[in-house]
Amino acid sequence: MKDSALYLEVDEDITSAIDKLTKLPEDSVRVVVPKRSTMLQSIINLKLLKKAAEDAGKKLVLVTGDRVATDLAGRVGLAVAPSLGSEAVLAEAKTPEPPAADEVIEADEPDPSKEPAEALVAAGGQSAAAAVEPVAAKSEAKRPLIFARRKLEDKPAAPSAAAAVVADPVKAGSPDAADAAASPKVPNFGQLQRRLLWIGLAVALVGGYWLAMYLFASAKVTLYAIGSKVNIDMTFAADPGLKQTDTAKGVLAGQTVTFSKDVSASFTPTGQKDVGTKASGTMTVKNEFDANAHPLQSGTRFQAPDGKMFRSTADIVVPGAVPTIQNGQLALSPGTTTVNVIADQNGDSYNEGPARYTIPGLPANQQAKIYGQGAQMSGGTSKVVTVVTQADVDKAKAEALAKDKDAGLHDLDGRVPSGYIGLSGSQKQTTSSAISTPGVDNEATTATLAVKISYTQLAVKKSEYEDLVEAKEQKQFGDNSQVYDDGLDSAELTASPPEASGRQTFQLTTEAYGGAKLDKTAIATAIKGKKYGDASDAATQYPGVRRAEISLSPAWSTRLPGRASQITVDIKVADSKDN
Repeated sequence: MKDSALYLEVDEDITSAIDKLTKLPEDSVRVVVPKRSTMLQSIINLKLLKKAAEDAGKKLVLVTGDRVATDLAGRVGLAVAPSLGSEAVLAEAKTPEPPAADEVIEADEPDPSKEPAEALVAAGGQSAAAAVEPVAAKSEAKRPLIFARRKLEDKPAAPSAAAAVVADPVKAGSPDAADAAASPKVPNFGQLQRRLLWIGLAVALVGGYWLAMYLFASAKVTLYAIGSKVNIDMTFAADPGLKQTDTAKGVLAGQTVTFSKDVSASFTPTGQKDVGTKASGTMTVKNEFDANAHPLQSGTRFQAPDGKMFRSTADIVVPGAVPTIQNGQLALSPGTTTVNVIADQNGDSYNEGPARYTIPGLPANQQAKIYGQGAQMSGGTSKVVTVVTQADVDKAKAEALAKDKDAGLHDLDGRVPSGYIGLSGSQKQTTSSAISTPGVDNEATTATLAVKISYTQLAVKKSEYEDLVEAKEQKQFGDNSQVYDDGLDSAELTASPPEASGRQTFQLTTEAYGGAKLDKTAIATAIKGKKYGDASDAATQYPGVRRAEISLSPAWSTRLPGRASQITVDIKVADSKDN
């Protein structure tokens, strides 16, 4: 007959072991018990295991090297083998020592040779009905239950077989095995604490989840309703000097939003300039016109035959002509004076030779008789360079403003205070300074322009702006209707030039939609706590509502929040697909 091996785990309980044993088809079973296993340290467990084997018609052998388990098996009558291939033997049970002579016997105390059913249940995990027959040695006659008390200096007596049933030793073969067998089993408080900790953590997680769902869950319900369209054309004003909005007059209290920024831009100069030297020389001025003296101020122009201009460098007085007789006739001898002159422009082309120069500043009838006789002019050189012109600066400034406009207006919108809205059409872009480096008329091939740009616009409170527009729209729809879409997102604003006080008038045009009245608060209250489908069906029962879209947070929710304050209801105009 072939033996079957049954391997038990360290923490295997007696119920699991019996179940495995009875399911084996072989008639002979060797139960392999691992070291430190606590199941077979109890005589109750061994008795239960033996009885289960007998009921199943199986021959049972324990395979273990544990001395305590071997001893207990001998008391129960189970064969033990040190290994699977070894021969099984029936261990001889140890007989407990008789009581010492100096032991004190007291009446009315439990007899350790007897085991109550409750102790069997506690040690083996079975009910009193399943408990096996007592293990203690039979006595010839009944006697009162006793408890043996030894003196402290005495050596402890060996534990009885009955004591082994009440308390199982944990460590086989230890010096304290006998005392442990006679002691009550100590509860594992560490394991109990860990279990309580895990239970508490699970309760906290579940409770926290439901609390978070109650406090933070939300829903957005969008109702698509049929609406009619009206064209809106209205005028209103925004006044930064007004402290409070005057809705009746259509004037909103405004606020001027402004900020400045420095912008730098490079540009290429295009001007041309001759930076050479000017020619100079001596001019003899003659008066053949009359006998009167003619004063000429410094800077008087002298024009060469080819049109080039020279200017005097000092004030002079041209003497009058002197009458003389020449060849028997009366004649005038011209009065003359000398002055230094310099060319109007640079260039070697002004190095004129001796020539007669007219004086354009004199009356036409004198220019032929009062004139300058120029000597050889010299020292003029030419050197043409590129310089910055005012036109270059103006062009660079315009380009810098255009390039920065979009970013500047975006930044301006970002500076609008919370709760306010900037009015399009009121934005202004201005420059307070534009400095070129190098400056105008200076030589350069590249230049930089530093521009200080200011941005301003009018802003009004968003709620007052929307209320003003919706009041106008509501008036057009009538008291029995409700505005669904005020059209402000697509509204066009045309601004008039601002007044000196900063007040500005605006023309607003848009298209608004409205329809049957829908109370958002009442709808949120009606659908709170409902399942997704039920809430959607309930929402579509309202007049004019074609469909409803519901968005839940968190996304795995299947039911709307239980509080109406956590539900947001929006109304949009249904399009053709909703009909």
